[in-house]
Amino acid sequence: MINRLFIPTVMLASLSLAACTQTPNAASNLAFSNNGSYIKVADEDEVYRDKLTYDIQAAGLSPKGQVNVWAEKLVNELVLQNDVLRPDQPLLITTPVMTSDLNATNELALQLQQGLLAAFHAHEFNLVDLNVATNLRATEQGEFMLSRNWELLRTDLPVSHVLVSTMTLTPEGIVFNARVVNITNNRVLSAVQSFVTASSLSGYLQPSEIIESRDGLLYRHQKRGDSRYTVLGDKQ
Repeated sequence: MINRLFIPTVMLASLSLAACTQTPNAASNLAFSNNGSYIKVADEDEVYRDKLTYDIQAAGLSPKGQVNVWAEKLVNELVLQNDVLRPDQPLLITTPVMTSDLNATNELALQLQQGLLAAFHAHEFNLVDLNVATNLRATEQGEFMLSRNWELLRTDLPVSHVLVSTMTLTPEGIVFNARVVNITNNRVLSAVQSFVTASSLSGYLQPSEIIESRDGLLYRHQKRGDSRYTVLGDKQ
């Protein structure tokens, strides 16, 4: 009887040992097949630890450009100067416009608007996105929810506070002014003014040409850069 029990016990132990030796490494899913050849990770344990785990503190934040840093500094001062607006009150970020023409904007202003929205959200303000359409548009090019067509946007947003801003291009850079306004009584709750040199926004600004067109008139300068900077993509 003892011999009969001993043989199955040995067989069970052998099977358990074989199963343990065949247990895949935690990083074995990193191995792959390349043209029929099985490629295995050299150091599976190290690769598993470095690649398959995620530490948000070690990963850090997403990369930022100068326009994003500029937006954060603007919002930091607006929050510092704020005297009434509470973080739980809805706030709308409008597109910065040109000081000389309140109906004109540019690519830099559009990008700065997005940066201001993200910076305010980092301060845990209650933000409202006006550009979210009432319906999703599914097309062959993709699925779209954002729009600047007023006919596709909501008209009943519960917003009484907006951020409005203006910018002026100069031969040295950009003068920027922004303020948070209560649209029920036009009261200014916070304001900020800033100047940024053109070298800090080299990816967005370009010096004036010797001959430039402005407001339907041609201007000729002695050399390139004598006049105000322009935003890349804008007509001169």
